[in-house]
Amino acid sequence: MPRIPQATVEEQRELLDAVQRQLGRVPNLYRSMAASPAALRGYLAFRDALTRGVLGARTGELLALLVAAENSCAYCVSAHTVRGGLMKITEEELRAARRAESKDPHTQALLRTAREIMRTRGRVADEVLGQIRDAGVTDTELAEVTAHVALHTFSNYFNHLARPELDFPQAPDVQQEEDSGMMMATGWRVATVVELIDGYTVLDAAGEAVSTVCDVRISFEGGFAHIDVPGQTSVQVVSAPAVRRIAYPHP
Repeated sequence: MPRIPQATVEEQRELLDAVQRQLGRVPNLYRSMAASPAALRGYLAFRDALTRGVLGARTGELLALLVAAENSCAYCVSAHTVRGGLMKITEEELRAARRAESKDPHTQALLRTAREIMRTRGRVADEVLGQIRDAGVTDTELAEVTAHVALHTFSNYFNHLARPELDFPQAPDVQQEEDSGMMMATGWRVATVVELIDGYTVLDAAGEAVSTVCDVRISFEGGFAHIDVPGQTSVQVVSAPAVRRIAYPHP
């Protein structure tokens, strides 16, 4: 059930009328976001500015899918799956984008750059950044990929909060993809080091409360870091901002 009512006052209606003229419809996301005309106006302006960037609309849709999948936003995965289909992006390409994969090497590099930015909360290691640049990603593209991450994370988080009714055909969820064998990868990554900020600890293999663990698996979802420490029988969860540093093995 939606947790933020759809807009009714005049300023909100004017904004939504503009969306109707532009898109031919008003998604429920926008109706809920119009609770703050400033928020909706800022979101639309940010989105429109990025459509004029160097990445282009097609790559933008693939990035939107990747970000929505990483943030587990079913509404946005469904919406961008529809939009991608209207742009003649194949179902295979749309599914692959959710895993940061593409048959086009440069597109894959951009998707994996976005995923790295998300999973490190922007703290991309120097060595990894060098690898990204070696893959042909320019500084202009780096800036725009980061902007796409910010734009779509905002809409994903707002959807988590507002829970608008889904008004697009529902895309297959992650569990369905895993069950059908189509999910080639999960959000888990092996980390050689995970370091937490002061005041936060997890249990190491010996059961000691520590702020740094080595050779673990880590994933991020819904604002939390999930840490799988060898020797512990359950996954440990901390707030994502509590993660100070992550080191990943060389590819």
